[in-house]
Amino acid sequence: MENPDWYTGSDPSGRVAAGIESVIERMDARTADHGDTELLQKLLSYEEEPNWRGFLQGLVGTIFYDLEEIESARKFLAESVSGYKAYLETFDEVLSVYCQSCYTLGVILFDDGRYDEAIPCFLRCLPYMNEVYDETYIGHIFTFLALSLSWTNQVGYSQVFSEAAAYSRRYDCESMEQLMVAFGDNGEIEKSTDVFNLLQRHCQDYEHYDRVLEYAEQNLGESGIVN
Repeated sequence: MENPDWYTGSDPSGRVAAGIESVIERMDARTADHGDTELLQKLLSYEEEPNWRGFLQGLVGTIFYDLEEIESARKFLAESVSGYKAYLETFDEVLSVYCQSCYTLGVILFDDGRYDEAIPCFLRCLPYMNEVYDETYIGHIFTFLALSLSWTNQVGYSQVFSEAAAYSRRYDCESMEQLMVAFGDNGEIEKSTDVFNLLQRHCQDYEHYDRVLEYAEQNLGESGIVN
């Protein structure tokens, strides 16, 4: 069995490449299940190249995450992320799965309230995300980083990523609310008020608009009256 051009791993038999193609097809169709995780783990016994091993483990973790088996997902994604070697040429071919593994592991840790551990996962995406994600996805990464940094009392860094999220997700109400709070936490009350005024103009249908008004009244001395 001949290997396709996209596969640069260590298995000359073609089993790993063929298995990856079949599993990804099922993942795209949202029909991947435990049979696929078992196949991928079997393929690990044939694959020796570290980045392609990380690729296989990342697929396993992603399937477990989609199946809502979070502990198994966490285990395989953590092994995947830690095993990659970005300085090898093969990293180019596995980049999209690497970024997805970092992002998904970060979300799992974020949902568990383990913000200190989630931050490095999201940061790992940053150098590469323009290669693999669109602006919406990039905005989500910035938002997760901003919140994680805020909730670990790193307000200066949180402000940086809050601004980036608001830029990437133009007039997204959640992002602007986070930016308003980030400016306020960093003592930049004038900028926080500016963002509040934008929220007044664009986000009165936002599900958390009452929370926005409460923050503005308590921290900015602003009312809910549109200027």
